[in-house]
Amino acid sequence: MLELILIPAGLFIATLFSMVGLAGGSFFVPLMVLAFGLPTQQAIGISLFAVMFTAVSSTLAYAAQRKVHFKVGLLLDTLDVPGAFLGAYLTTLVASSWLAGMFGGLLILLAVRMFQRRNSVREIDTTESLRLGRRVVGACVLGSLASGVVSGMFGVGGGVIDELVMILMIGMSVRLSAGTAMFGMSITTVAALLPHWWLGNVLLEYAVPLTLGCVVGGQIGPYLSRRTPAATLRRILAAVFVIIGTRMLLIPFLG
Repeated sequence: MLELILIPAGLFIATLFSMVGLAGGSFFVPLMVLAFGLPTQQAIGISLFAVMFTAVSSTLAYAAQRKVHFKVGLLLDTLDVPGAFLGAYLTTLVASSWLAGMFGGLLILLAVRMFQRRNSVREIDTTESLRLGRRVVGACVLGSLASGVVSGMFGVGGGVIDELVMILMIGMSVRLSAGTAMFGMSITTVAALLPHWWLGNVLLEYAVPLTLGCVVGGQIGPYLSRRTPAATLRRILAAVFVIIGTRMLLIPFLG
């Protein structure tokens, strides 16, 4: 019975999210907790297992389309771990729930900007068109630190910040940023998954069928992304940001 629910769920979520460079972890955890009654720690372990394979599957698909900028992906991972430690430390100094609410509001505003943004002929859509000058390297390194801090403070996946940096600061297209984000995620998720694996939080009876759907979805998403207009991809990504931002905006009021 689990397979009848988890395989289609993984397929649908991974397909939709991998189209725009996200892996669906923000949906997998509530699914495991609310639909199956699992403890949060185990839900996170199962989610990370599925996200890792989604990211690897999507990276291979985007790489075949030449939509992965490997150097940018590595730069966006450089300070994730120090940033996560800093973010975790900051939660001991400030009320992270209110900061989460403010970040959620900012994310919604940025999503609105993405909705309103028009296609630009200057948008970078190929790896060859992007040179790693000081501005790009600086944006990636600062974005990596911010990604780690946000992840450590609020539990939001770093892919959100990475996408914002690549699209709004560097000027990448959604397709190129999506492939690059999935590459970076395939690396960082391994480090996040290992402690949960050692603690026994990855229940394979749930993780395996969910991941089977995710692996297939991780191939379908990039295929659909290639055939979807850039403006539509941007609106899908903005809609996902609005959902995540709304959830964070409500944190202070929900306790």
